[in-house]
Amino acid sequence: MPKRLKDHFIFEKQFLLNMLAIAVPIALQNIISFGVAMMDSVMLGGLGDKAISAANLGGQPFSLLMSIGFGLSSGGSVLIAQYWGRGDVARIRTVMRLSMQIVFTASSLMTLVCLLFPQQVMGLYSSEAEIVAAAAQYLQLVALSYLPYSISNNYIMSLRAVEKVTVSAAIYGTSFFVNVFFNYVFIFGAFGAPALGVRGAAVGTILARCSELLLVTIYMYAKEDTIGFRFSDCFRLKNEMIQDYTRHSLPVLGNELLWGLGISVTAAIIGRIGSVFVTANSIAAVLNQLALVSVIGVGNAAAVITGKLIGEGRMQRAKRAANTILLGSVFVGMFNCAMIFILRPIFLSFYRITPEAYEAAYTVMGVLALLHLSLAIDITCIIGILRGGGDTKTAFAFDCGALWLVSVPMGVLSGLVWGWPVPLVYVMLKLDSPIKTILSLIRLKSGAWIRNVTNGA
Repeated sequence: MPKRLKDHFIFEKQFLLNMLAIAVPIALQNIISFGVAMMDSVMLGGLGDKAISAANLGGQPFSLLMSIGFGLSSGGSVLIAQYWGRGDVARIRTVMRLSMQIVFTASSLMTLVCLLFPQQVMGLYSSEAEIVAAAAQYLQLVALSYLPYSISNNYIMSLRAVEKVTVSAAIYGTSFFVNVFFNYVFIFGAFGAPALGVRGAAVGTILARCSELLLVTIYMYAKEDTIGFRFSDCFRLKNEMIQDYTRHSLPVLGNELLWGLGISVTAAIIGRIGSVFVTANSIAAVLNQLALVSVIGVGNAAAVITGKLIGEGRMQRAKRAANTILLGSVFVGMFNCAMIFILRPIFLSFYRITPEAYEAAYTVMGVLALLHLSLAIDITCIIGILRGGGDTKTAFAFDCGALWLVSVPMGVLSGLVWGWPVPLVYVMLKLDSPIKTILSLIRLKSGAWIRNVTNGA
């Protein structure tokens, strides 16, 4: 192998195996999450366009909650991964406690808002009274799943940063079967249960999230002995490390919060254009989730590996590791692009939708396929390499700047002012990805993304 390549990449068998050992279980977990979303979508698809649209809009606040939880957990994971490289388990437990306390507070507040004001919240996303009413009924139930989801997800994401990833696939695999079974029971009224339609999908989600929390609790107390974190640790209110946690978590939280709000605004734009676009976007989003499983796996592997290497003080190897994982993301993006083009007619055949919605979804999926050529790179860079390297402020600036300064304004103008066709509006709403890709590659080339956040600890 040419020496020049060895200076920039790592092609050691053990390194590649370590990367796969982290990426594959996370990808598997996301495949399971995709299965849940697909089964929800397909089951509701049998009830028609309105049911799909109502569940999609009713699920938008959860997308925001996921962004908040992911931001808080990822911010903590930046510290955890680097302390893992130093072997400082005590500080890892402290970070996990702080993260869990804040996640619990945020998810509790959001649950209350959605329980008390479901109609008003859904009114932000659509002006069609029938869809708003159905979505509000769904939201008022599904909001009960927010707290158990947030607690279990925060714990699982913290474990990823210390290279414990297989447990998540087992937990989410179990919740998949719980969700599908109870969706079937309560959507269609099987086994003598009431047929609740869209609200039945919410009941299935609640039971699945509670099963996740139960399994997390069992694992924490019966199996996990490397870190030794317990829920009882959350009752400690000491301020140790609060400044470190805040300094590195706030940019990530702000990133995810503004990004989540941006996605909610995007959903509102789509909702204002009409139910055909909502249906098309809902169906395309499920196929997008399938394509993203590999990208998220690679991104998380990048965060853990680069963070640990920096914590160990091996800066040059961290650069080479980042380059190697980034190269892998290029091939992942090409694979996903081809997969979406191949699968879209097969995937759409599962749905009973109007010809207009079918045509719109088919075209949107084509745009989505091409988008994955840049999505794989920008996600690997931002949620993986930049965050793992401690460069959270730059990741924040790139992610939110491109979304709010380009995608959201262009979506509003093209969709609500100029009245462009649906495919062109969708392109405008996704312009942030290629922009982030270019900016991230420039940042990585500079080497300024490497920051040891444990210095002075």
